[in-house]
Amino acid sequence: MYDKPPYQVCVSHENGMWIGVCDALGLVTEAESYEGLMERAWEIAPELAAANYLSDSPDSIRLSFMQIQSASHRVAL
Repeated sequence: MYDKPPYQVCVSHENGMWIGVCDALGLVTEAESYEGLMERAWEIAPELAAANYLSDSPDSIRLSFMQIQSASHRVAL
């Protein structure tokens, strides 16, 4: 069904902000909530994929969100 794996968005929580980074798309964004971060990533990922000639269809973009935590900065979702 899908011919390409999803783009991995690495998510971390620092200084009260959620930060998302996807090197493959050139995506770096932040939001005050995890849900807000996911919404923001979905808003800009298709534009970045098109600008970087990675996809010609916004509907073909798939994202996978991977939360990164350290023992001292644990955050429950």
